[in-house]
Amino acid sequence: MIRLLYFFAFVLPLVSQAQFTYFLDHSIPVQDLHGDNQPLAWAGGLNAAQFNSMDLNGDGTDDLVLFDRMAGKVITFLNEDNQYVPAPEYENLFPGEISNWLLLRDYNCDGRKDIFTGDVLGIRVYRNVTATGGNLEWEHHLFSTGFNSKSSVLLTQGASNKVNLQLQFDDLPSITDLDGDGDLDILNIQYAGHTVEFHQNLSVENNLPCDSLEFRRVTRSWGDFRECQCGEFAFSGAACPPNSGGRTEHAGGKSLLALDVNGDQQMELLFSEATCSQLFVLHNEGTSVDPVISTFSPFPANNSVNFVLFPAAFHEDVDFDGKKDLIASPNIFTREYLNTDLQRSTWFYKNTGTTTNPVFSFVEHNFLQRHMIDVGDNAVPAFADVDADGDFDMFVSTHSSREYASVIYYYENTGTPVSPVFKLSSDDYLGFSASRLFNLKMQFADMTGDQSLDLVFSAQSFDNNATRLYYLSNNSQTALNFDGALLQTVDFELTSSENIYITDIDGDGLPDILAGRSEGNLEYWRNDGIEGSPMFVLEEENFLGLNRSTVRQNLTCAAADLDGDGNIDLAIGDQTGRLGVINDFRNTGTGEPQPDRNLVFNPALETYSEKNLGGRIWPTVVNLFNANKPAIVVGNVLGGIHVLRHDEGASLPEEPEVKVYPNPVSKYDVLNLQADRYGTMEIISVLGQQLSPPVAIKANQIHRYTLPPLAAGLYLLKFTANNKSHIRRFVIK
Repeated sequence: MIRLLYFFAFVLPLVSQAQFTYFLDHSIPVQDLHGDNQPLAWAGGLNAAQFNSMDLNGDGTDDLVLFDRMAGKVITFLNEDNQYVPAPEYENLFPGEISNWLLLRDYNCDGRKDIFTGDVLGIRVYRNVTATGGNLEWEHHLFSTGFNSKSSVLLTQGASNKVNLQLQFDDLPSITDLDGDGDLDILNIQYAGHTVEFHQNLSVENNLPCDSLEFRRVTRSWGDFRECQCGEFAFSGAACPPNSGGRTEHAGGKSLLALDVNGDQQMELLFSEATCSQLFVLHNEGTSVDPVISTFSPFPANNSVNFVLFPAAFHEDVDFDGKKDLIASPNIFTREYLNTDLQRSTWFYKNTGTTTNPVFSFVEHNFLQRHMIDVGDNAVPAFADVDADGDFDMFVSTHSSREYASVIYYYENTGTPVSPVFKLSSDDYLGFSASRLFNLKMQFADMTGDQSLDLVFSAQSFDNNATRLYYLSNNSQTALNFDGALLQTVDFELTSSENIYITDIDGDGLPDILAGRSEGNLEYWRNDGIEGSPMFVLEEENFLGLNRSTVRQNLTCAAADLDGDGNIDLAIGDQTGRLGVINDFRNTGTGEPQPDRNLVFNPALETYSEKNLGGRIWPTVVNLFNANKPAIVVGNVLGGIHVLRHDEGASLPEEPEVKVYPNPVSKYDVLNLQADRYGTMEIISVLGQQLSPPVAIKANQIHRYTLPPLAAGLYLLKFTANNKSHIRRFVIK
């Protein structure tokens, strides 16, 4: 937090400001159900994290670098006094080409970790060229082909020529010094095969510099075994047994980790595959270079790793005791089964032995995750004032829970409208776990036109797998009360990957629909119904020029006045995790407006840039800090939440700006109300009699209010915000 304060106090004034400029705010306190603080609350969640360590800030201590496959995102934490602190400013310092997997290894013997990562042609390598005291910098390592040309991916000497060391896209190789000569070797599963290849680094043998990376494929059958199918291996060149069909399978990827697990100074192999739930150790009774493998068993022996699909193991010191531990996570790109527990997907086994003779003792299923807001996957946030106390409470819907049905997490704001504090009050708000619905994506919107916020959501049914749009009517004008509300279905077709946002587009006071379709286009559906009976008609198939696109899918949006200019802007997200903003989207004219994407300040780079906020993202807008410019809160596929706080936001003045027009107003007309902050409005007589129930008013948005049956005369509008009331006069004629 001190680092951020320094940058925002001294650096931001030097930076050219745009109208949509934010920083990632980790300052809001959060407590779990038991009242324990969550110090990593806003770190953004984890699902399929690959664990690495390196010194990010040059202080001589190793920090934590993760790559989450489900988001395609690098996630960084600093080690500060043996505590992990979110450090998102380092994430953009890694190459944008990191794909499928990330292993940090020092290949040139300079004491600094370099990058090995996936590529469609094999393995891509980046050398760490960071200057002393400078930001992380990387140089793409090119490999000599032997024909006066260079290769962008790692080459190995095959039977006759140098060839790409090709991997299947979801394979995870083992990169380590296998032969003990000081340079890095590679074990990988044979491409589209079933045996393990050994690629020996000959830099030392050939008296070449350490950074030469001269590989030779020594064997295509390291250990002389083959995997037949999940949990079934054939040894010593034997064929697969008849019960496996007499053949081998390579239906999915394999993850490998060479590791001396018994202190004999020879490497065993930790092995798993994409269709399997367990991690196995293949026991080596020979040497690392000439292994003898004839047995296997689940690993570790006690509390062995067991995910629904594809475990992968990583060997890093994560508890600051100088001994490398074992961390396991599912090596998946997407959820395939409802019973995959993505809230507990970082299994931590502490090394209670020694560095050379490790003993891995199970500690927890949710390493780091237990300190975060992490609801599994598809975290969709929404905000409302549950108890009409003047501040915003937080809700987060999920794809599914441990009971497989979706749930809604309810975080009560126990702070103030200026300084929020969230306490998890319920992990099953309204009892959705008892429903037969999953893949729930929620928002609060006035679906019935009665001036109250209803609970609107899309969800899939266990019964027929169909995705529908639903809502529960709110019985309160100022708080949330769904007692006795019946689940209503809206006649609107959508699929499981599509997203709905309810907002008034044409200013007629009725809720319209923006639909982010699976093919990447944004549809505008106008509400042609009447109050309480919505009926939606397609108005524009490619709204704002957002047409079908293979690079823009899972389109999501949220509408609000983001820069305090009185116009409604549109925040949009997609499967890349990048947030964009379209200024005054209702008045963009023809053509496709270009969203502003350089939104998030990076104090390391001293500039604003795009940022992957967690793969598929769901933005919402809320004034958490009672400022003149609201925050954007983003949920993501990793089950986590980020808070983007406007860095030019200033506290609102004590006296609110409230507009009431037309004034005078005919008793048959609609009264337009607009305020610069969230609050409630009610009509009272000059004698103080309440003439209408309180109605919630959103900040900087025109609220069309249908007058109750009142005689002509002078009336008072009572606007209440932050527990203070303000009076405006108007005349009914």
